[in-house]
Amino acid sequence: MMDKEKNSKNEKVEDKLNSFIGKNKKLFLGIGIALVAVIIVLCVALAMVQKSTNARFDALAALEGQHGDLVAMGPSADGYADAEAAFTAAAEELTAAGLDKYPGAKAMYLLADIAYSEGDYQSAADMYAQIASAQSGTYLGPLCLMNEAACYENLGDSDTALGLYRQVVDTYGDHSAQAPKAMFSIGRIYDAQGQTDLAQAEFETLTGLYLVPSNGAMPSEYARMAQAYLINYAD
Repeated sequence: MMDKEKNSKNEKVEDKLNSFIGKNKKLFLGIGIALVAVIIVLCVALAMVQKSTNARFDALAALEGQHGDLVAMGPSADGYADAEAAFTAAAEELTAAGLDKYPGAKAMYLLADIAYSEGDYQSAADMYAQIASAQSGTYLGPLCLMNEAACYENLGDSDTALGLYRQVVDTYGDHSAQAPKAMFSIGRIYDAQGQTDLAQAEFETLTGLYLVPSNGAMPSEYARMAQAYLINYAD
């Protein structure tokens, strides 16, 4: 008896559900069509984004080839000016997409590299600074700070360079890939300024961390160079 009542209740529920679906068939059909349309739009958008991303990386690869050609030619070569103009136009087109994207940032990095090689250190420094800010979470961040510092050294502004080298260590830690070179550069500038106590302290920190690393890091040539300075101080 209870099974019959249960079946009767289930049938009533099913009848009501079928009735509801029948009355709202057009609504459900419209919703289904809308969902399919949304899915199609999303798929098309994703495909377009991927296509655009691939195009930017292809353009970057071509730009790197142009960069290599420019470096091989040298500023005094015939046709260099035209090649540089074409390179600059292609690079600026990529950077227009934004420095937060790797292709744009790397394109500006290549522009800065050419400016540096031509002795335009201030323009190069400005570009390296922009990349360092936009790409602080990637390897380009500390690398561009190092390059910016080198620009200011070439401009004769050792204090600004010193601050940038220190920023590399303070921001990315003394075990980052650029840390040994940054620490050595700090010590080297202090030594050139006659601040031998500060230079010695920096070199001792560097050799302590990277001459015979106890933390699994690789020994650094900069630690060996720092050791040579320390030997001279001892003499």
